[in-house]
Amino acid sequence: KMLRNGCRVFRRSFASKAAGGSSTNSQDSAGRRLGVKKYGGKFVRAGQILVRQRGTKFHPGLNVGMGRDHTLFALAEGKVKFSRTVRPSVKRHSRKVRKFVNILPEEEYHAFPKEIEEDMYDTRLRLKQHRLEQKAKDRATLEHERAEFKEKIEQYRQNEKSEREARVAAFKEKMAAKEMQAADAK
Repeated sequence: KMLRNGCRVFRRSFASKAAGGSSTNSQDSAGRRLGVKKYGGKFVRAGQILVRQRGTKFHPGLNVGMGRDHTLFALAEGKVKFSRTVRPSVKRHSRKVRKFVNILPEEEYHAFPKEIEEDMYDTRLRLKQHRLEQKAKDRATLEHERAEFKEKIEQYRQNEKSEREARVAAFKEKMAAKEMQAADAK
């Protein structure tokens, strides 16, 4: 704005509201509801979820299955029994404790022998070894079947080739006969 004497006047305005600060790490996600869902001694039916977990804090024992996200669920109805195995670790003076979740029929629940608990780890290892052997056997069978299939394809190609050569030879003979007829007609 110009005044009469030639001086300019500037008007300065100040903030009427305080500036809002920005923050980082302010968002959060909802909890995933992980943990034990059925505790020891509870009766469960097949298919019920026993433990929701990330990784294998608890391992599947007798009559318990494990889902893709490591969720443990009952494969049969019975009572939940938690057990653990202690194995020596690779490191010196240390041991590895594995916790298992088992489903036992009610009559076997109180008579769960210590030998089963101790043998469970070995049983799992034997099962794993058996599965690996089965996979190797299946792989060998698959390779044998592939080799047979390749032989059949090669034999089929040979037959096709010989049939094609026979058709070409017959066609050439036919064309030669037509040319001879055309030459005789002239």
